[in-house]
Amino acid sequence: MFCATPFGGSLDTQNSVSIHGKDIVKASAGTKVVDKTNTTDSTVKNLKTVKNSTKTKKVVVNSVKMYKKDYKQMVKTINNYEDSKGYKPSTYSWKAQGLNITKKSYLDAINRYTEFVKKFKKDPNYVNIFNAYKYVVTSDSSNKNIKKSASLPLAGELQGKKGLTLLQKYMNKHLNHRDGGPSTFAGVVKSKVGDCWGLADWAAHQLQANNYKTRIVQGATSASSRHRWVQVSIDGKWINFESSLVTKKYGSKSYSKTCARVSKIIRTL
Repeated sequence: MFCATPFGGSLDTQNSVSIHGKDIVKASAGTKVVDKTNTTDSTVKNLKTVKNSTKTKKVVVNSVKMYKKDYKQMVKTINNYEDSKGYKPSTYSWKAQGLNITKKSYLDAINRYTEFVKKFKKDPNYVNIFNAYKYVVTSDSSNKNIKKSASLPLAGELQGKKGLTLLQKYMNKHLNHRDGGPSTFAGVVKSKVGDCWGLADWAAHQLQANNYKTRIVQGATSASSRHRWVQVSIDGKWINFESSLVTKKYGSKSYSKTCARVSKIIRTL
């Protein structure tokens, strides 16, 4: 397959909060992450079965602004709960932000909001919520159970967008594109060159071995109606990894540069 030249640390204190101006209750922001690890079995297609580790991260947001509309809704919800149950909830779920707020934190915010109203005779624009939290699940690409090999030299080394940059550099240094070259993963492993099909297949295997959600896609260029490359899902968005254009033959371009638009999804790994 041919490819034409592309177109194209520390937690904030909650004991004292200064009021800046007349309309806001303000503090600095930050995050803290607490990890818990769960291990599940997963069969990697075209690879041997390995154990994939997933991390459940408790992300603590030290300080986040809650504007007046959301604050009024929180107070209303808490009051309705108390009227129904006879006591306040242990946690308030702030759905608009996907965050949970503990009783201690929301009572602190209500107290600061109320004090502001007493002092200035009007509502603040927002109040800071301290130590709200949420849980997120991510894959652990540093899983030591994924073994490196001649065919998977980057296993356990790649994570996030930085991992894509590392893959780009590896392919540029160790592989190259060749018209009429191998069009499969195995062929590229053996010869260190490949056409766009082979390079896409090779890159997809490396990404799959690092727990990326990956798919091989196809589109038309000025030289081929069936050019292939890879897309990777990061933070819910599909990002292009142009496995041919990163090679020296095509000028060692960034992985995000493309020479075709997706017309067909070949397979998702």
